[in-house]
This record gives sequence, structure tokens and C-alpha cells, in this order.
Amino acid sequence: GVQGDVNGNSGQVSFGKPLMTSSFLSQKLDGDESGDSSENSPSVIESPPNNVSFNSADLPLYDKVAPIPRLLSLRQDAQKRGGDDGTTTDSEDQYSSHNSSQADLMNSILPPIQSQSIRTAPHKEEPDFEELERYFPNHQMSIFIGTWNMHSEKDVPLLVEEFLMPPQCEYLQDMYVIGTQECTPHKREWEVTVQATLGPTHVLVRSESLGDIHLIILVRREMIWIIRDVQSSTVACGAGGVMRNKGAVGIVLTIFGSSLLFITAHLRAHTTKVKERNIDALRIASSLDFSRYHVKQPSGDDLSDCTENVDCVFWSGDLNYRVTCERESAVKAIQSNNLEPLIKSDQLLEQLRDQAAFRGFSEAPIRFPPTFKFDPGSSEYDTSNKQRVPSWTDRILYKSRQDAITPQFYHYCPSLTFSDHRPVFGVYLVTLKPSPISSTLRATGWFDKRAYARGMKRRQMYPQSRSPGNEESSLGNRKLKQSSFVLKAVNTPVKKVMANHKSSIVCSVM
Repeated sequence: GVQGDVNGNSGQVSFGKPLMTSSFLSQKLDGDESGDSSENSPSVIESPPNNVSFNSADLPLYDKVAPIPRLLSLRQDAQKRGGDDGTTTDSEDQYSSHNSSQADLMNSILPPIQSQSIRTAPHKEEPDFEELERYFPNHQMSIFIGTWNMHSEKDVPLLVEEFLMPPQCEYLQDMYVIGTQECTPHKREWEVTVQATLGPTHVLVRSESLGDIHLIILVRREMIWIIRDVQSSTVACGAGGVMRNKGAVGIVLTIFGSSLLFITAHLRAHTTKVKERNIDALRIASSLDFSRYHVKQPSGDDLSDCTENVDCVFWSGDLNYRVTCERESAVKAIQSNNLEPLIKSDQLLEQLRDQAAFRGFSEAPIRFPPTFKFDPGSSEYDTSNKQRVPSWTDRILYKSRQDAITPQFYHYCPSLTFSDHRPVFGVYLVTLKPSPISSTLRATGWFDKRAYARGMKRRQMYPQSRSPGNEESSLGNRKLKQSSFVLKAVNTPVKKVMANHKSSIVCSVM
């Protein structure tokens, strides 16, 4: 089974100081970082001041994530070149009018570059392990994959801590990929919700949608300079192959020398439509078009399956495969916490074993109850006349070259109850390959400044009482208060809620 400790691993593989999830529950931003919603918001991270202390324990959270992984070593190198006291040697004094002083070098975040090293250095296009290891010493990054059928809910929750910061995660992950099906029509508000929940350390680098299928990617701010060749594509699989209520959205990108593809899909419903779901999956894999990632076959033709063109693939979504046992026996098995009979009758696992669909993909062991179908607003499985059999329709699959993906845990979020589905998430470690510097320089450093500014403004709604140490913000109370909002106890669109966030209504939610 998957028993890996992502908390410990995430703390080791992420460059910079690990980001504690508990700190975000009580953190409230001050000053321009949170309040500036203008388009002039900085799109790059400010350098630390010259007098910054390098004892990370003394730094505030916001400074701990500043891009300074090399600054301390650079100062030490400069000191070695000058002397024990940090002063320049006699041989350098004659050039003092042309060169920066030793003190300036030590206070600069940019390393000094000797001209002689440039004259003699040959041009080479070799993998740059040094740059990769500055970001990820173990060559591994952590990725949070989430999928959620939102039941076309119009009211967007203000925050989704229970989903993105589950109890299993002591640290924030390096990348968050969130796919939604039957997404709220207020997709932009949903993006702001995710940005606000993760806080100032992460930024939105890409979003794409097809009808009500939606996919977003957020990364740690420092990573915007190593992400390149980002592309997106969509495929409709609804009625006639054109309706956008079913289909898939894909986003592909490269980090250092590794290409990663993320797909979220909504496949056909109903227990009897297994073959149709398999056909749709094959169509999605052959129709998602990423021109920068085409791979030629020996015949010269493009490789048709996009999942074969990249190093790592994560395929998530409401795949709609069902459990085929009787409803009564399924409910009894869930109540007794004996999921084995349901797992044996799961349609998707059967298709994976027979390689009828999703060839080459794997799934982490399922150790959580079925996520569909609930009565909206409750924890009861379908009590309508249809009496659907509880099933794991919401899934996360993965495949990679050279076993580059290691699942850490795979679970669901029971506390977000306004949909008839429950969110499902997984945390994975991905081993990255190095790349030549010339390739990494193609990164644009782009992120969504508007979503960032609005997310930081929404974080001002965090009262200090949300701190985990406060009795009023225990996990149970947080679930109750979150549910009181999403269950329409406050039946107000999020735009109106934000415009009147000082009202007693929002105070009762918080």
C-alpha cells in the first residue's frame, strides 16, 4: 500500500523552508502584499533587503519563501575570496575603481562572475544538475492532484482548507493541480478561492476550461522561473462528439528536463456505459493536441497518444466507472468499513487489469469510502427513487517513464457536502530530470496577477480565531462553519458576500 510520509519528504525535497499548512490558517497579510489589487501588482518577487538575517527561524513566513537559496553560500564564497574579515586583498586594490567592493558583493543576491571564467568556458549543452539541485536537492518535487464534481453549484465557498490542506499534509506541496467537473459557473471566483486558500506562497500559472470542465495549476512562487512550454488543449465527448458537458481538458508543461501532462475528464454516466467510457478515454488521449510535444514514430508520423509523448501523466476526474454489486450489500460493506467486496466489483480496476482503457496507468490503493452518490448537503448515500449504488466515480490515475512518480497518499474530503460527490486528492513525488540552462531560460515567469491580488484581499477575511490552536477553530467546527456556507445557509453569491464581508452574515460563516 501507499504508506509514504509525504510530510517528511516534502520538507526535504522542496527548496527553501517547508511551508507549514498550520501557519496559513492564522496568517493575515498586512500592507501592500494583501491589499493592492491594481494591475501594477508586482509579478516578480522582491529581493530581500541587504540587512536580512539568514537565520530562517527568525524570518517571518513571507520572507522564508523569498528566492534566496544561494545567497548565504554566495556571501561565504565572496568572503573566501577576500579574506577572513571580508576585505579585498592587496592585488585587488588597484581595480577598486572599476569593481564592486567586497562588502557590495557580500550584500548582493547576484554572484560575482569572473571575466576570465567566461573567456575560457566552452559552450556546452549538457544537463545542468547544479541548477536542479538548488531547487530540489533530491531531484523530487511534490504535487497535489485534486478532482471534484461540484454539482454546478453557483455559490462558491470562500475557502477550501479541508480540501487543499487536509490533516495528512503538514506542509504545502510544490504544485497544486485542481480539476473540477460540473464546475460552478463562477469559475473565476473558484480560482480566487483556491488562490486565497493557498496564500501568498503559491501563484496561478495556468487555467483552462471546456464547458463546465475546469483545470487550474498553481505552483510555489519561486518556480515560475523554471516552468516553460506550457500548452493546453480540450476535447468534447458529449452528444455527437460536440457537446461540452462531457470531455476533457489537458495542460502540459516542462520543469527542468521533465515534461508533465495533467488531464481532467468527465466521462459518460450510468453503469452500463463501460465500453463508451473506454472509447471516450481513447479518443481523449488521441485528440488532445500539444504541438510542442509531438513525438515522431519511426514511420515519420506523429505519435497519436498524447500520454506517450511526455515523462509523467496524471489523469483525474469524474470518470464515472461504477461498482456493480447490489446496493444493500454495498452500504453494509461501507458501514462495516470492509471495502474489499466493493473494490473487487469496481469497473475501472477491471478495465485497468484488462488494459481495455488507460493503458499503462496505475492508481494508488483505495482506502476511503465511495465518493458518489450522496444526497447533497448530507453524508447519506442516494436516498432518491434511483437508489444508486455507492461508487468511486472520482479517480486519479498516473503513469510515467522510469517510475518517476511515487504516490504518497490517496484520500477524499468528507466535509465539503454541497455536491453529490466528494473531492478526491492525492499527493505524489515526481523525480525530475535536469536540463541545459538554455532550455530553462525559455521560462517566462508569468503568473495570474489579478487572481493573486484578489486572493490576497480575500485572505484579509481570515480572523485570528481560525488558528488551529484556537478552540473555536477545531476541525469539527471548521467543517460545520464551512458547510453552513456551502449548504446555502447563507444563500448569497460570493461576489455579494465579498462586497459585504463585514456583515453579520459573513461573521457567522467565519
